[in-house]
Amino acid sequence: MTKTERCFDGEPNFETHCLPKLRAMPFFRLATDEEIDASYRAYVRCRAGGDFGPLCDVWQKTALATRADLGAIGHAYDRAGLIAPKRVSAHAFLASVRGVLAAGKRFRQRLRPATTLALETEFPWLEHRHEHIPDGWTPSFEFPAEFSEWLDVASLDDARARWQLVASLNEVQQAHYSADAAERFRLPELRAHAARERALAINYFGHWAPEATPALWRQTVILLDALNAAVFEMMCSSRAGEMISRALLSAVTRHTEWHAFVDGLGRPQRLL
Repeated sequence: MTKTERCFDGEPNFETHCLPKLRAMPFFRLATDEEIDASYRAYVRCRAGGDFGPLCDVWQKTALATRADLGAIGHAYDRAGLIAPKRVSAHAFLASVRGVLAAGKRFRQRLRPATTLALETEFPWLEHRHEHIPDGWTPSFEFPAEFSEWLDVASLDDARARWQLVASLNEVQQAHYSADAAERFRLPELRAHAARERALAINYFGHWAPEATPALWRQTVILLDALNAAVFEMMCSSRAGEMISRALLSAVTRHTEWHAFVDGLGRPQRLL
């Protein structure tokens, strides 16, 4: 890929066309100005210095780990580690990761052929994430429609920049979430998982960190939060019963699945 060196901007009608639909999603939480502004300033500094570790640090310091508004179930979620058996939480976590990974692959196939081709051939550093996740039951899950509308724009250069930003910043967010989940669900193994996500974020941005306007950065954060809201809806609302029953079943019949995950964490992560 020939990286276009220009400052990329966000979608002009985002606030009036896309954001109202995202706000209507169950569990959607609009990121605070502090979360967006502090992380954007850190991103600009990291682009200049070439080290993106400080971006991860700033995000962890200023942003909430849980990227959703859980409303009435928030109290139960905060106590999940005391309520749910660790093994059930472990298998629910793995199932949710598999669901998002599978949805990401399907998502690319629904884009314009030129966009799909670019995303699948020009970003090899994004192709080997979470290979330590073992096979198992995978819930049906799809990215919000607004995600593809925002990404699959007429300018292929803009689509490339948005894909790089959203894929890389996602790892920044998920590293914080996984570190928090390690304590919340009493699963200390997730600390190593979080370290992998941090390493992926630094590696991804090291390949390309597009210059972005504050508007594009804000939209990237908001779209990722919409994706997280959709995941929480799958976990806690529309598919909650199936997720719990499947996690219980896996905890009993597929107890080696978590061991395979932990063993996988002991193998070096593939970084291009």
